[in-house]
This record gives sequence, C-alpha cells and structure tokens, in this order.
Amino acid sequence: MPIFIKSAIPGMSTRTAWFLQIGLIAIVATLVALPRESEPLVQAPTPSVEPAVPKVASETHEASLGFSTIEVVVSRNDTMDRLFRRFELNLGDLATLRNLPELRSQVDRLRPGELLRFTHRDGELVGLERKLSDSETLKVTRDASGFVSDVLENPLETRVRTASATIESSLFQAAADAQLSDRVAFDLADIFQYDIDFVLDIQQGDRFTVIYEEIFQDGVLLRTGNILAAKFINDGREYRAVRFVDDQGHGQYYSPEGKSLRKAFIRAPVQFSRVSSRFNPSRRHPVLNRIRAHRGVDYAAPVGTPVRAAGEGRVRFVGNQGGFGNVIELEHGSGVVTVYGHLSRFASKLRRGQHVDLAQVIGYVGQTGLATGPHLHYEYRVRGVHKNPQTVPLPDAEPIPVAEREAFFLATASLVNTLDLPAGPALVAR
Repeated sequence: MPIFIKSAIPGMSTRTAWFLQIGLIAIVATLVALPRESEPLVQAPTPSVEPAVPKVASETHEASLGFSTIEVVVSRNDTMDRLFRRFELNLGDLATLRNLPELRSQVDRLRPGELLRFTHRDGELVGLERKLSDSETLKVTRDASGFVSDVLENPLETRVRTASATIESSLFQAAADAQLSDRVAFDLADIFQYDIDFVLDIQQGDRFTVIYEEIFQDGVLLRTGNILAAKFINDGREYRAVRFVDDQGHGQYYSPEGKSLRKAFIRAPVQFSRVSSRFNPSRRHPVLNRIRAHRGVDYAAPVGTPVRAAGEGRVRFVGNQGGFGNVIELEHGSGVVTVYGHLSRFASKLRRGQHVDLAQVIGYVGQTGLATGPHLHYEYRVRGVHKNPQTVPLPDAEPIPVAEREAFFLATASLVNTLDLPAGPALVAR
C-alpha cells in the first residue's frame, strides 16, 4: 500500500520529507520480512509419521506380481461362464474347475446376492472364494500342481432369547418396542394364523411372549433363527405353541398337549390387510345401491398384494365372472369351495385342474368387476352354502404321532415352563 508523508515538522522541506518517506518504506519492508516470534498461539497439527513399511507395500508387492482381485455380487441371471467372460478370465481355468468332482456343483450353482472373489494374473485364475453358507467358505487356490480346494469353517453360535410385549397400536410396533425384528413378528403371525386373524382379531392390550434363536458369528449378530416357543393372549384367550423336530428332521408347531397348530385352512388369504366389508346378508351394495347379501369378507389392500390359497385344493375355475371381475375358485374336498374375486391378475401358469398347496400364492389383489377400490372378495362355501369365513370352524391337522409323544414332551417341557417366566437376557444354546 503506498505511503504518503507530508511535512509535520516546521521548516522541513518537501525534499527532506520525500527522503524520509523512502527510508520509512525500507524499514517497514525489513520488519515484515523478519520472523514473527511473537505470533504463536495457533499451531498447525504435526504431520503423522508413517511407518517405514506401510500396508501400501503389500499392495505394491501384489501389483508387482500382477495380481488383481475382483469382487462381484451375483445377479439373478449370472452364471460362472458369464462372469468369466465378463471379466475376461481364462475359460480354460473354468473348464478345469468343472472337471474336479468336488468343485463341479460349487461352480455351476450360483445364488443371487452372494459374493464371489476372484484373484487373477492377466486373466489367469489364481484363486476363488465363495461363501457356501453362514459357517462355510469355499477357497480355491492355484499351486504348481493345479487347483486345490478347501472349505473353511467359521462356526456359528446360537443364543436363545425371550422377549415379551403388549400391543398398543400394531403387532409390528409392539415387536419393535421389544427389540424384535420384523421377521420374528411375521413368523409369530404365521404360527398362530390358523387361530387368530391378524387383520381382524388383534386388539389393544393383547400380549405375547416369544422364545427364539439368534445366530451369531465372531460375536456379531447375523440373523434370527427359529421361534422355539410362543404365547399369544388375544382378547383374553391364550394360545401357546412349541416347536418340535421329528425323527425325519421336519419342524412343526404344536400346542403343549401335542395338538398341531396347523389346520386345513387359514383364516385370512391376504396378510396384514384391512377388512373393508364383513359377511353381511343385509348389506347395501356400494355400486348398485340396493340391498344385496354380502356372502364373504372384503380385504382392502394395494393392487398387486399376493393372495394365498386358504387351503390345499384344486383349481375349479380361473377367469372372469362379470361383477366379480377376475375370479379363482378352489375345491378342497368334503364339499368346501373357496372363492377369490376382483383380482388384478392370476399367478403365472395357474390353470383349471391344477393342484395348489395351503398358503400358495394364486393371484394378486385388484379392482376388476364391480369394485369401488382395490380389495379381495373372499368366500367360503360348504356344499353350496355360504359360511362366514371369520367364524366357520376349521378342521385340525394331525396331532403328534403316538410313537413320538414321549420324545415331544421331553423336548418341549422346559420351553413351556419358560413361557411363564419373565423375559431375560439371551442364553447360549448348547
């Protein structure tokens, strides 16, 4: 910045003032150039000193050998052949892997969502890692003699946890309040779905207790396992369930007395929807505006919501029926027929005469025919007579076989007792 000095001393000439100005500028410049020992106060952070051999060295070492690693998440249509071609890996190496009996099935059966890790040198496969399960990883390496495979074990730990909750607004909110996952809530509803309609029957103040498995690996929670026992109190009525694995390895849920919780039918063919119209012989039709018996239950749900077969049976009719829109009729034996109306579409390849299983998805909620909004119209008929789907008695499945009753009671006694104890911390299963 220029400095201008006028004479402030009486008798000083302009020439003298000019030389004084030049001298002052020189002094200021010198002072600015000097170190500022008095400034202090904010120090820059001292740069960290890296060790002489940082982790970058291993990367450099691998790079010097020409190794490269590719990690890929398998998509639905991926095959090992397609992956080798996509990443320009040697197809001869893939053929060699397929010729090894212990690797053939592991190479050709990929699962969508799994992670694969390839190590290669200029396209020549050096190593392959694939996670076979939560506890096993396949590792393939290349040595002088060819490919060598090994399955690495990473053991799992199963802990048993007990949790209880009271429903204030919904089953899922109560589960969340008890630090339970949505999966546990879904499984709980599946267990009791034959006795409780989780659309209509759930009330504020209902309570449940659940004993279930948590699967850990190296101290980290991987997922929840099976529900081992559960108790649900709905409108003052108590329902109990225990899981029993038979000598064939099949696990099912029974009452503590050995009665199967499964029935030949489920109450609601649409999970967690809303009932928009109940069984009512005197209902006024919302479109025709006249009294017309409503001989089923309407479940309001978004278009595309899966519709399940209420029971095992055979497709009697699949097509359009005017006011009911797209309709499916199932025959179940003993004169029982169930009807599903207003569907947006049918399950792929569903046809007349086809056998369907209990709870199999047969169609999807829609608004076809005379419907004011998307919903499923569901009917339950016995020898041509319409019954209220919400209250009609449903036949039971087979109880515990006599030959397995002793084993059942021995295996489930402690679980039944635990249902009546306060919920506590997770225990390690032995």
